[in-house]
Amino acid sequence: MAPSAPDPSPLQAFQAALVTRHPLTQRAYLGTIRDFLVWLAAQPGGHPFRFEALTQTAVQGYLDALKSRGAAPRTRSRAIAALRRFGQWAVDEGYLRRNPARQLERPTVVALAPTELSGKQRFVLKSLVERLASPRLTAIFMLGYWAGLRVSEVATLRIDHCQVNQRAGTITLLDAKGSKTRTLDLPNAARQALWAYLHPEAPHADQRDPDSLYVFTGQRAAWLREQGRPDHLSERGIEHLWGALKASATAAEWELIKTIRFHDLRHDWAHRARQSGWSLEEIAVYAGHQTKDGAPAIATTARYTLPSRAQLKARLAALEG
Repeated sequence: MAPSAPDPSPLQAFQAALVTRHPLTQRAYLGTIRDFLVWLAAQPGGHPFRFEALTQTAVQGYLDALKSRGAAPRTRSRAIAALRRFGQWAVDEGYLRRNPARQLERPTVVALAPTELSGKQRFVLKSLVERLASPRLTAIFMLGYWAGLRVSEVATLRIDHCQVNQRAGTITLLDAKGSKTRTLDLPNAARQALWAYLHPEAPHADQRDPDSLYVFTGQRAAWLREQGRPDHLSERGIEHLWGALKASATAAEWELIKTIRFHDLRHDWAHRARQSGWSLEEIAVYAGHQTKDGAPAIATTARYTLPSRAQLKARLAALEG
């Protein structure tokens, strides 16, 4: 007999604890835990669900089952991350005394080259941005494409941390990933787009709320301020704009860009910087890949600039005997 569906109560409570996580992360975690509970229900003593059944033996058994199904190391590594979060939540709520997934070692995952856009993909994206003619989206795109900013850094960029005019421009990113602060000189394309957004020649539909501290403001900025909450455009809001941009593509264009995420602009920036002669140290400092003491985190930057299979194939074709 097939195992019954998992008890929804622990899933619902766990979902409520994930409210601050990105929607894609929530979906991935909940999918893993739901699959784990279904597997557990088929094991002796696993149905109905009891938190006492959430043991290291059960967690390891589930991971072994994933491996026997042919799950890749990356999939099993993501499963461990979800199970660790679920276990820690159970500990924090007082359901367990210790996290059963805490000591699990993640399988070795071979690093893959981050996305490097093709010339055609870059052409399509820049064309879509130009056709949409949105000063806000243009500025957001240029900060990702030409300055390699993370979506979180774009979302929380403050107006008083932008020193931009018609000839030069710098931005300061406070408490960026890893609680590091850095000041960046902007490439001309990003500077011009940001200047045009902040100083429009005529009013436009997506201009910023002038009472906000942030560059990119949400639709409910005034209401959010009344609630004492940050009124900047959220990361989810930027991802929504990104999805709308791609949705404006023709069928042929869509096939080229359908899998590209906003974060892939950052990866592509790192590849282009490397190809332009930047050192790994220079890319690391500009991108914010630094340790707590400020030293460049070269290992992280190296992963960003790993050669793709296509690049290596081109090198093989040029190999002399």
